[in-house]
Amino acid sequence: LIRTPHANDVLCGRGGRINAHEGNVRFREIVNEMKHVYLAKTTKKLDKAHIAASIVTKIRTLDPPGRFLKEDGTSGQWVDIGDEKARKKAGQALRE
Repeated sequence: LIRTPHANDVLCGRGGRINAHEGNVRFREIVNEMKHVYLAKTTKKLDKAHIAASIVTKIRTLDPPGRFLKEDGTSGQWVDIGDEKARKKAGQALRE
């Protein structure tokens, strides 16, 4: 469990506090850089998966490494959602 997310972490959930978090702002910037390739008619499904995975890798290899965190409703602490859910989040963001 993580008590305090740092600036490179991407927070999952809704609302202004999450959207305004520095890591989420950076995440959206990275997503927007890749969006035109992802949404191109010639981009195959497998390539789309690779694009989403590359975004997760980019966040996870920052210094300090970024994590994809979800708030635990009971403790109010944060938990890493793992790579699969992080890739799904990236894919969803690319489609928005």
